[in-house]
Amino acid sequence: MTSKLLLIFAALYSKLVAGVDFYVATDGSDSNAGTSAGAAFQTLPKAQQAVRQVTKGMTENITVHVGPGIYTLSTPLKFSADDSGQGGFTVAWVGQNALISGGRKVTGWTAGSNGVYSASVPSGVKSRNLYINGQASNYARRKINRKDFSYTSTSMKWTSGSYDWLTSTAGIADAEVRFINSFADRYAPIKAAANRELVMEQNTWFNQNWGYDTISKPNADFGVWVQNALALLTEGGQFYLDSGAGKVYYKPLSGEKIESVDAYLGILETLVVLGGSYDNPVHDISFEGLSFAHTTWLQPNSIGYIDQQTGGNICENKTYDTSNFESTRPNWCQMPSAIQISAAKNIFFSGGNYTQLGAGGIGIGNDANAHITGVGLGATNVAVRDGYFSQVMGNSITAGGIRADAHHPSDNRMINSRLEISGNIFRNVSSLFSSTVPILATYIQNSLISHNDIYIAPYSGICIGYGWGSNDAGGSSEYVNRGLYKYQPQYTTPTVMQNNRIEGNLIHAYGLSHTDLGAIYTLSKSPSTYITQNYAFDSNVGFGVYTDEGSNSYIIQNNILLSSGSWYARNGVNTANNTITGNFGKSGPSMSGNTIVSDISKVSADAKKAADRAGVLPERRGNRPVSNPK
Repeated sequence: MTSKLLLIFAALYSKLVAGVDFYVATDGSDSNAGTSAGAAFQTLPKAQQAVRQVTKGMTENITVHVGPGIYTLSTPLKFSADDSGQGGFTVAWVGQNALISGGRKVTGWTAGSNGVYSASVPSGVKSRNLYINGQASNYARRKINRKDFSYTSTSMKWTSGSYDWLTSTAGIADAEVRFINSFADRYAPIKAAANRELVMEQNTWFNQNWGYDTISKPNADFGVWVQNALALLTEGGQFYLDSGAGKVYYKPLSGEKIESVDAYLGILETLVVLGGSYDNPVHDISFEGLSFAHTTWLQPNSIGYIDQQTGGNICENKTYDTSNFESTRPNWCQMPSAIQISAAKNIFFSGGNYTQLGAGGIGIGNDANAHITGVGLGATNVAVRDGYFSQVMGNSITAGGIRADAHHPSDNRMINSRLEISGNIFRNVSSLFSSTVPILATYIQNSLISHNDIYIAPYSGICIGYGWGSNDAGGSSEYVNRGLYKYQPQYTTPTVMQNNRIEGNLIHAYGLSHTDLGAIYTLSKSPSTYITQNYAFDSNVGFGVYTDEGSNSYIIQNNILLSSGSWYARNGVNTANNTITGNFGKSGPSMSGNTIVSDISKVSADAKKAADRAGVLPERRGNRPVSNPK
């Protein structure tokens, strides 16, 4: 056969295979061809393997049809350049009531004492998350009063005999204490208990007690709990996992029948990873109508959760320069997400549910420490549209990083640009780490956050920016005084943050568990960033728009901000040069070009139209999230 004929046959074969659709079904078999619904694969990794065989010859889009049911992963599904669409075509993973799970279904409950049930799981299995009927269970816990304790460099002590039960509580040495503060939500592991003293694990305890809004000096106190010991399991909706014994314990809520509960233990920390390299990014992949659930996050087991704000945390078990807390700031980590996207372009998620996720939901171009590929940032033309987020424990969506390469990249390919978060519903999120938010966007540019509906959020609704102005050109006098620039440069060039648009979002029932927050909260300079036509209401403590430290060069116009808190607030240095006009507020400062009104009926006709169109657009409001398959 001549080489010319070989080329012709190769081209014909390429066209044939590139146009083939693949199918996955829970009752399929990985020994099938996977090219028809009647001969579907059974697992997603097998379908991924089949796609990889044909992407190089693509002349049409490739579609993987994922049928109804639950697809449980034993390891994260990792996509690289080898899984990418080629020649301008896309590989589409399309779900029909299909759920990708990182959990283990728990069955076979046995009644014990005091209304507590137990079920067997594999010995050694680790998890911090039990989901019952789609909701996160509380840890076995008991509330204490912060003011009844004194705090030392190594421990917390009490003098009242009413707390002596702490010493005699079985398992207290493996338990932890949770502290909910103004803008921080902190978890500290216990090492031992004796002589009216809880001795705490180091260096976690030291790191919990310096800086701002700390355990011993909170800006506000919203409660303290001792948790994660079986002996503390007394209330309905609580659970405890005895990993060594292979037992999970749960006490049903009032009226909840144990024989009919749908229970999952989160096992994996990550479900789907789209990560390439800057030379060879992952690209041209879409996910449509797929749902994701049942993850956990184990870091708090070892070093606690040393929260700083919106998922940023001290993650290394050391104390840095103990003379100055600012030594930690350049080294904070981001909370990881169940879906991770970095070194990527042309990646699209549409529809589907994102629920019962033990840390973050979707992370787009976060720092390298938040990506299991070890490569962070570098997300371009990535969109998350029309999804439903509920019972996500951390930030539902985190876009951008917080370390140096995020704001002053050493390689321009690290820049996060042209990101879109639109048309999503966020309901009852940030369910475990309450100082996280539905949407956090840090150092990004040319991006859009529009027409999202946020309902029931413990902290802010949408946060844009990071760094408190410390990384902007010229730095911040506040951080000169604090001594930050001993540990990082005082930059002379701007950050990459600019040209973003936060538009038409509906934010209500926010600020339910914290203070120092806003429906829309900003940090640092972001030239030509518009905050416009957003509608916020139903918060007693939250501001409407809150320009915190370094917020500069924003255009804040035509918003309807009708919560009981002030419609606008600013804080700190370098918060000038913002254009603020055409806004309606219920209470707060009288500013030229803005109007104070008593309720929505008093705003202008154009503002009423904007309020009506805020959140998911009217033409899409009939679309309801599909229930997770059982």
